[in-house]
Amino acid sequence: MSKAKEIISILIIMSLFIPSLLFGKDKIEVVVSFYPLYDFTRDIGKERVNASHLIPFSVEPHVWEPTPGDIIKLNKADLFIYNGKGLEPWAESFVKSSNNKNLKIIDMSRAIKIELQDPHFWLDPVMVKLQVKVIKDELIKLDPKNKSYYEKNYKEYLQKIDALDKEIRDVLSKCKKKEFVVSHTAFSYFAKRYGLTQVSIAGISPESEPGLKDLAWIVEFIKNHKIKYIFTEPLISPKLVDSIAKETGAKILILDPIEGLMKKDLDVGKDYISKMRENLENLKLALEYNG
Repeated sequence: MSKAKEIISILIIMSLFIPSLLFGKDKIEVVVSFYPLYDFTRDIGKERVNASHLIPFSVEPHVWEPTPGDIIKLNKADLFIYNGKGLEPWAESFVKSSNNKNLKIIDMSRAIKIELQDPHFWLDPVMVKLQVKVIKDELIKLDPKNKSYYEKNYKEYLQKIDALDKEIRDVLSKCKKKEFVVSHTAFSYFAKRYGLTQVSIAGISPESEPGLKDLAWIVEFIKNHKIKYIFTEPLISPKLVDSIAKETGAKILILDPIEGLMKKDLDVGKDYISKMRENLENLKLALEYNG
């Protein structure tokens, strides 16, 4: 073998082994159920993680169900994270369908000890801090050589969440109103965290239909409390909210539960934090900000 060929051979061999020497195992394969967990995982794992999601971002997660083809993702994964508390009623049977004996499974609602039956706890930034800690800790268990890398990313993300939390508190403290009307009961944790009152048209699932008596009560509430804006969301039909708006004269705004993201949002790089800030801008209008 010529000297040049020998050098090339050595370089090729080094290229195969140096990444593993520097970073430990190959990228961690993480499968999550829906968008927020995907966003959090990417922020903590970055290039050390291959993150994929089961529920398409443009699909309402309450009504989605997996197909046999989704098992393939799970069979190749190191870690599967789902929200829990009924958001993914298929999750437990889905996991049992996998033949991946080494798969680590995280039900986030149990990992951070959520007691209420409302699954929408990612809309509370303080609870997000608990979630990203769980993700960070699990990635370190799977890839301990890169502990400092995950810790650094985690601390940077906490700073962003703390800034978001402070901004929300500052804005809402200067709002005249405290009541807001939403299309479904997704903002219970958010409302509790920031001292607001959520009035919902539908229940925990946006597919649940309110009765005529409930609708009449909501119409009266809007009129009696002089509510000028009511909220719908991107991934559900606006028909019911439209009819209430016509009945009451209220205008319609978006308050996004961030269960998924529309393609137009993904295309311009929006994420959980930027969508929460969009929500805050619309809340400023509805709650009559006076800053």
